[in-house]
Amino acid sequence: MTHRLIFVCEANICRSPLMELVLRAQEDASEWQISSAGTRVGPAGGRMCATSAEIATTAGDAETEVLAAGHRSEGIDADDLRAADLILTASRAERGAVAALVPEARSRAFTLREAIHLGAEPVEVREFENIAQFDADAANTTGLARYAEALHARRGFTAPPKAGRTLFGKRRRNPYDIADAHHDSPREHRAMLTAVAAEVQQFRQQAAAFLDSAAADPR
Repeated sequence: MTHRLIFVCEANICRSPLMELVLRAQEDASEWQISSAGTRVGPAGGRMCATSAEIATTAGDAETEVLAAGHRSEGIDADDLRAADLILTASRAERGAVAALVPEARSRAFTLREAIHLGAEPVEVREFENIAQFDADAANTTGLARYAEALHARRGFTAPPKAGRTLFGKRRRNPYDIADAHHDSPREHRAMLTAVAAEVQQFRQQAAAFLDSAAADPR
């Protein structure tokens, strides 16, 4: 079984290629098809930003370094989105762009932080007994697609994290969004990317726990 996952950000030069390479370095290539794309990509195809490539290489191996050096940004493709088992975006803006391009992919599209939040409580295989009562097609999915269906079923039933406010009363950024800090200070940019790499690892742990339990109990 191949788990097909696409990471999406705006330009596909910073956040989403980092997500892709961090996860690629951890998973068996024979079992996973991992890629990344952008919602607003120039015709020339940009290289991966140096800071993102450095962090990806630190988290990976020699192959990761080669992939980072050879990366060229690509735009989202409707057929690829339709074929994906799960789509993880950097922010709600990209999640909206995915849904606008391929409406049927909405149930499989989440921001990375949204997926982590919805999967904080372990997803158990028996949850699909409830899903099957309302969506027989969803209950027949397997692997990563089944995990996506479980997360989607939790939407509306799992309270979102609170945004909170700063000391000056200003509302903080939506907790589901990973803001593009590419044009902020180098320190802020690196901090954002370092957090993204750690969050990909967190997602991986949650998804792997489900995939392992599903393999042991494939009902």
